[in-house]
Amino acid sequence: MEKTLRKITVSAFFILFFILAPLLTAYSLGYRYDFSNGNIQKNGAFYVKSYPRGAEIFVDNEKNKSKTPTQVINVLPGEHELTITKDTYASWTKNLDIYSGETTFAEDIVLFLEDRTKTTLGSGSDKLLLNKNKDKYAFLDINQQLLITDVEQAKIFEIETLDRDYELMDWSSDNQQILLRDGSKYFSFNIDQKKLNAIPIPDVDKMIWENNSDSLLYLKNNKLYRHHHKAAWNSSGQADELLDIQHYINDFTIKDKWLIIQYTFDKNNFIQQLDKNTLEIKQVINNVNLGKLDVLLAEDNYLIFTLGSKLYIKNIFRDLIVIPITIAHLYGEKLLMTNGHEIIIFNYEEDWQDLIDRSSNIVADVFWHPNGSYFVSEINDNTTLTELDGRDKRNNIELLNNPRKKNYVFDKKGERLFILTPEENYYLTIQ
Repeated sequence: MEKTLRKITVSAFFILFFILAPLLTAYSLGYRYDFSNGNIQKNGAFYVKSYPRGAEIFVDNEKNKSKTPTQVINVLPGEHELTITKDTYASWTKNLDIYSGETTFAEDIVLFLEDRTKTTLGSGSDKLLLNKNKDKYAFLDINQQLLITDVEQAKIFEIETLDRDYELMDWSSDNQQILLRDGSKYFSFNIDQKKLNAIPIPDVDKMIWENNSDSLLYLKNNKLYRHHHKAAWNSSGQADELLDIQHYINDFTIKDKWLIIQYTFDKNNFIQQLDKNTLEIKQVINNVNLGKLDVLLAEDNYLIFTLGSKLYIKNIFRDLIVIPITIAHLYGEKLLMTNGHEIIIFNYEEDWQDLIDRSSNIVADVFWHPNGSYFVSEINDNTTLTELDGRDKRNNIELLNNPRKKNYVFDKKGERLFILTPEENYYLTIQ
């Protein structure tokens, strides 16, 4: 009897093992029985990454034991509410789908401070001049005092009180000189030496620093010249050189190694991209607008620019793309732009666009956060920071709500937003 019982017990254990082993193995691999559908399916996972790190993760209000960055495994397929929280920061929430055997990524989560401290730097202005590195901006206050804000140091420097209300036109690439204008007369101001020097060229239509601090390009009587500023200042050598361009030029600019000019010929308007050193022509684009030329990107294969109220995207292997806009900014392969009522993302490499928002009010400004995952818009005096990820809702933070005219500059990490109004210069700490 005892021997028979032992055989039955051993047999029962074997049977139980062969039944439970596959179930336990399947469970460890993430398979679960879905009571709603009446079938077995493999679970999925979230991969969550946030800035700053170390944020709490909640899936359907259930706290996960790990903090960001991490993978949350064994999540049932279907829609789940994912919430990311951290002390002193506004929470991030989005409903995301989990698919059987797959990982859903939430990697571009940026948490912003709930209490966004305002730090006042002093008096303001209605205009600023941003340098080429986008880490300093200059302006003149109501007393014609030249001030420079260093956005990385979060400090303001009082430079010099000038003798009149000059227009600030351009920074030299070494940040040591600022080009000023009074009517059609141009001046260079040396920041270190605090010296104002007149540039002895009358009736100039436009002048900018070249990609060094020794020469300037200027437009006069529809001809383009190079002014060797250092040679002129030292009274040595030839100061001015006419560039060999056989067109009557309306506007021009420099972007990296390229010189881009806009000209009119036989009642047609053209853009020409040239090597700025050799003047070799890279490409010519016809049937463009007249207007102020602003180049967003100049490469061997691409030229992206605005003229007046139109954006032009030209790949040398594709047809020209023309988009009506009022503002456009580039980040990587994506253009953030508005036509006054809509905010649109356009991927110029993959040739797709996404309508982000449509408003009955005027979009006064729109620009990228430095991480490229968020952007700032000003609509009806309300300044809002919005995430780009369009799955479910777009999380946003209201930064300001006032009717003042505002100029904005981010520091490189996007932790501080500098704001210049006619009355005040200050920044908000947002991260």
